[in-house]
Amino acid sequence: MNTNTYSPQVNGSTRLFGIVGHPVVQVKTPQLMNPLFNAAQMNAICVAFDAPVEHFETIIDGLKDIANLDGLVITVPHKVSATALVDKLSPVAQRVGAINAMRREPDGTWLGDMFDGTGLIQGLAPLGFQLHGMRVKQIGAGGAGAAVAHALAQAGAAAIAVSDPRPEVLRELVTRLRHFSPACRVEIDHNPADVAATDVLINCSPVGMGEHDGMPVSFGDFPQTLQVIDIIMTPAQTPLLKHARRYGCNATNGLPMIHGQLKEFAQFFGVDLADITLPSPSHLT
Repeated sequence: MNTNTYSPQVNGSTRLFGIVGHPVVQVKTPQLMNPLFNAAQMNAICVAFDAPVEHFETIIDGLKDIANLDGLVITVPHKVSATALVDKLSPVAQRVGAINAMRREPDGTWLGDMFDGTGLIQGLAPLGFQLHGMRVKQIGAGGAGAAVAHALAQAGAAAIAVSDPRPEVLRELVTRLRHFSPACRVEIDHNPADVAATDVLINCSPVGMGEHDGMPVSFGDFPQTLQVIDIIMTPAQTPLLKHARRYGCNATNGLPMIHGQLKEFAQFFGVDLADITLPSPSHLT
């Protein structure tokens, strides 16, 4: 079934879904979810809600009171704080300590889940990235960073060195990783600019999203064998990715992450994927 002919017919029976973050101009979820709703012949629409941090709890409480709103995607910077606004967490969300999706259950309660990490792993596989047995350097330990780090450890990364300017957030992630993935060597990274003993470099911080941002760390030369991932989706060419490609590294932005978790989002929100081909994210670059 063709998913590229979305023509919304919004009426009183339309079910509502949203993505909540701050800012939201960079989000791609509506462009991917709405064609799926159309292909599945669901009377539903996904829209973006810009929720500043100081109003986030009030906004979520208000959205949950809307009777025809069935689910929300949660993005930067709310993935950790949103855990307190649902009634139940999935096992993955409990392990990570963050959510990026929440839905209304039949009894009216709200369930939170996290798909960032598994989505990234699935999205990277077709692009030739090798993760098993690799030494990973990760910048950023927030909600998405926590999900990614746990997924990398579960995927068989040999070692993960994490840096973040917030010491309490960093220590919590390292403690959780060591508890849930004892086979992976996890440490706090005190020299994130040194990539000499690194196979995979991943930026899970928002640095690079802003128009005037530079790289998240002042890196020097990259070896061509270094695999570089910046989970930012807009701009498609962040300063870090430009630097990596200058040295011939296999590098990607965050589109594979959202594409990798699109199936999980659809199933979580009750979209029947039978006879539906998932859209490629290439047109969103």
